[in-house]
Amino acid sequence: MARLSEYDFDLCIEICNELADGQNIKRILNSNDKYPDWTTFRRWKQNNEELRTLYINSQQDKAIALENELDDLRDLLMSKEIDASTYNTLAQTLKWKMAKFYPKVFGDKLQHSNDPENPINISILNIDPLSDATDNGTT
Repeated sequence: MARLSEYDFDLCIEICNELADGQNIKRILNSNDKYPDWTTFRRWKQNNEELRTLYINSQQDKAIALENELDDLRDLLMSKEIDASTYNTLAQTLKWKMAKFYPKVFGDKLQHSNDPENPINISILNIDPLSDATDNGTT
């Protein structure tokens, strides 16, 4: 049976709800024959502003779902169901994903040079490499 190729926003809402719950988009699309394949979904997303917005919001919600998963891992660590190195590996992976899916909340803070509220100040030392370091201005 051929996969769906005609745009269906209601179906996209269903797909994005699964995404927001923390699932991987390609796994979601492969899990159900009524869903489009990845290429079709990506084309829909590129051509439909409403789907792009829904997808971005779902990615942000996914980051929050991953934060909940991180809390669950902490509980497993505290109850000694997993060891510290396993927790650390899983926690670092989840934190990295959270930062990628919702950088404004979970990402590292970056300061850009064109930020008028936080300008970057640069001091330039003018050193003449040919001058004698012991020269105090007298000859």
